[in-house]
Amino acid sequence: LYTCPFTPSGATSLAEAFIEPAAIKVNQENCYDTFWNTFLVDQTEISLRGGIPQTFADWYFAKLRKKMSAEYQEIFWQGDTGRTATTKTYLKAVDGIEKQFADNSGVTKVSGATITVDNVVAQVEAVIMKGLEVAGNAEVDTEGYRIFMNHQDVRLLEVALGKVCCPNRESIFSNYARENGRIYVMGYEVIPTMQSKNTIIFGPARNLVLCYDTFSSTIEYKLIDMRSTTGDNMFRVLAISNIAVGIILPELFVVSKP
Repeated sequence: LYTCPFTPSGATSLAEAFIEPAAIKVNQENCYDTFWNTFLVDQTEISLRGGIPQTFADWYFAKLRKKMSAEYQEIFWQGDTGRTATTKTYLKAVDGIEKQFADNSGVTKVSGATITVDNVVAQVEAVIMKGLEVAGNAEVDTEGYRIFMNHQDVRLLEVALGKVCCPNRESIFSNYARENGRIYVMGYEVIPTMQSKNTIIFGPARNLVLCYDTFSSTIEYKLIDMRSTTGDNMFRVLAISNIAVGIILPELFVVSKP
């Protein structure tokens, strides 16, 4: 409350967080013969359509960037710097969204179950209702909130909703809708992702931060032709990139997992 004299008894808090990028380097050595026929077929098709054929390097890096982008999505959701598994070691690059949620005490965590066709709708609705409660307590508008699920779990949701859906697969009840291939539950869009299966995340999509430069013009991509140096029918690939993951106001999110 305002008073005339200076009274240093008020209180305020300032939260500050940083996203810390991790550098990623791709080293490969491949034989041209492995890719040559596929490359020639693709370029012939482009020529027959009246297009301009690509160089081998452009063709190869287009495929490599697509692969890196998919793996970056996995890192974004499932990254764990403490990972000990021998497979998918690239997940150790940074802590992803799921790990950051797990380590944050402010996130509302709901005990879920293995997702099946029979229970998926109820689980999604339970997460939404809890999220609305959290948002209400924080006096936050839920416009822009999304439901994030593993793409395989979304398929199960489609099957479950199909049991109550009209033959034309269009909007049915007020709680469920399908529009242009997108699914909505209680008015909130379901986003298929590469997060872990049986995990449901509900919260403001714009508060999930992913920074990476796989398609940036400043990234360093190199293809070194070994035929001109060693005489081997090989090429070496070098790609250097960066990735960073962060969450803004994690206390607005609800996470459900078994």
